[in-house]
Amino acid sequence: MAESNDIQMSEKFADLVFLALDHGVDSVRVSGGPLIPFIVVEQDGKRELHRFAAARLEEGQQQARAAVAALPPNATAYALAYDGYITVQGTKFDAILVEASERGRPAGVRMAQRYSPKKFLRSFQTVGNPALLGECEGLFR
Repeated sequence: MAESNDIQMSEKFADLVFLALDHGVDSVRVSGGPLIPFIVVEQDGKRELHRFAAARLEEGQQQARAAVAALPPNATAYALAYDGYITVQGTKFDAILVEASERGRPAGVRMAQRYSPKKFLRSFQTVGNPALLGECEGLFR
């Protein structure tokens, strides 16, 4: 995995990644979570969002990955968002995770936004800033 500082993103691609991250955070903030996996696809100059509801969140995530792998050649970029966990300094956090890539990139990027879920007397809160976790495998075929 490359150092996070070595990863270059165009402004347009970074905008797509943050759009997915922000939409995921807002969805959990409003619904109380968990996040239904979704993809945002950039195609023919437009962006479309597709959700993948399934009996288990893992199944929805697998369906989203399969949908990305089957995107037509005119799809230029995607961002896949799902609910998960990351560990920071030995502490496990709920997080919205986004894996994204664009055609022509040698690898995708993975970002996360930690959060503290809504509980009985506590409201939803993001924790820290969005974090670039590094590269991931791009799903374009």
